[in-house]
Amino acid sequence: MRRQLQRGFGLVGVVLAASCQKGPEPRAAVPPPAPSASPAAIGQPAAVSASALSTPSAPMAPAEYPICGGQKPVTAPAARAGAVSVQLAPAFLDEMTACRAEDGPPSELIAHTTDGLINEKGDCVFASSGVSCHYHSGSEFVDKASAKQIPGQGELHCIFPSAEAKSPRVFGGHVTCRDPAQGMAASEPGKHEVKAGASCPAALLAELTHCTSSRCCDDGTLTNPIADLLRDGKNDVRPDFRICESTLSIDCELLSNLTAHDANSPALGGVAKPVFVLKPHAHDKKVASHTP
Repeated sequence: MRRQLQRGFGLVGVVLAASCQKGPEPRAAVPPPAPSASPAAIGQPAAVSASALSTPSAPMAPAEYPICGGQKPVTAPAARAGAVSVQLAPAFLDEMTACRAEDGPPSELIAHTTDGLINEKGDCVFASSGVSCHYHSGSEFVDKASAKQIPGQGELHCIFPSAEAKSPRVFGGHVTCRDPAQGMAASEPGKHEVKAGASCPAALLAELTHCTSSRCCDDGTLTNPIADLLRDGKNDVRPDFRICESTLSIDCELLSNLTAHDANSPALGGVAKPVFVLKPHAHDKKVASHTP
């Protein structure tokens, strides 16, 4: 009997001891609070994790330049590829978008280009890089503010291939002869001859790297009159143009084996009379007649 009483008192003690050690009763479960507005939405800065501070964000892809507008009051098509029936280049130089620094002439490619050869059109083709260059006997990308040809000023275009075969990049700009004696009076027509197979210097490309700022427009047309492009089926070639804002003073000897193209400027009435004519060399011989 005594042993049973002791056992009973022992059980009571254990229960009392457990109740003394027990914490407060848990509260009833409360549903999570409804999501509130983000800190940014209420004008407070959001918390930034350490990893976000230490990891730079990925650069955004550069936006495309506007479609070349052309020098006639036409509405540029919304499509950036395919055949067009309106002339989208040349464009007014002073209305084109300023180029970004990364869109300058590809100096690395230019540095590794070797001398080229004149093709059947009188253009210089650099096989080592796939680039071709030609020049015009006047200005094509003119300023709307002045809208005139400048005697002694031509225009150089160099076509660089891109990942899209129908959308090459054209780097160029107005050019004058560093030595005025290399040119002739505008009234002298010059000779339209093709020196196919003659060499042409890669140093001509290097002249483009002297440009410090350019104007850009994309997905234009070749600068030939649109009627010619339609006739020749070349109205689906949509180049991206990067034209130097300032005139480049070059050694015109670099152009001596090239054949001048006519300058087409719709804003000035179309194909212009030559105002940039180079003096022929005494040793030059006519290789083939050429009608631009």
